Amino acid sequence: MTDHDRGQIDTSAADVYEALFVPALFGRFADPIADAAEIGPTDSVVDVACGTGVLTRSLRSRTAGPVVGVDVNPAMVAVARRHGGDIEFRQGDALDLNFGDDAFDVATCQFGVMFYPDPGRGIAEMARVAHRGTLAVWDSIERSEGYAAMQELFRDELGEDAAASLDAPFAMGKDGVLEASFESAGLTDVAYLRIQGTGRFASIDQWVTTEVRGWTLGDSVSDRQLADLVSVARSRLGRFVTPEGCEFGMTAKVASWAT
Repeated sequence: MTDHDRGQIDTSAADVYEALFVPALFGRFADPIADAAEIGPTDSVVDVACGTGVLTRSLRSRTAGPVVGVDVNPAMVAVARRHGGDIEFRQGDALDLNFGDDAFDVATCQFGVMFYPDPGRGIAEMARVAHRGTLAVWDSIERSEGYAAMQELFRDELGEDAAASLDAPFAMGKDGVLEASFESAGLTDVAYLRIQGTGRFASIDQWVTTEVRGWTLGDSVSDRQLADLVSVARSRLGRFVTPEGCEFGMTAKVASWAT
């Protein structure tokens, strides 16, 4: 499994992720996903594959109980700690959570399970450590016109490996894939819903730069290549420009369960 597939990034990329990806994408879905988790006022919560903690922070605002964020990537954890207030953030493996059975009331995961080498095992771990759970994945890339167009741009300008870097975030959104992972985890009583929303960057330039510098391509694309890519993108992706910025539809698939 490559860094593209695992979503592993370094500290500088984690800072870009928090500064740009979070407000443009992940932060726009955090509150609706926290709503779907139905957090009670004293619930204890573990947020698995928490990244820089945008969902974790939304969960913190809903409960007086303990909230813990876990991520395998030390760079993500370092950034999360800077922004997390009294939230406890730990580096840890989602496939082998260092908590006892039923340690929490609720387990959550926002846009992380698609990077697990064994999604079914990761879901089973969430079900082991918490009484209830909610996780979200992006719908398939074919259903995101913006990222489908970005992938074609990467393929034409940077090559197949760069284009493949956009496959992993959307892999669990393909029909039946998420459901199969729950079956593998031994969970059959699962409720599914879709949350419609938008991604929005300030400009085409910001969107393309964020995708390259804030993700796994950061070290493989030179400044000259990035400048050329941005120049081409201004015409290739121009249809997504609105008065409010560069905007495109996104859909999250959300699954919730109780054990």
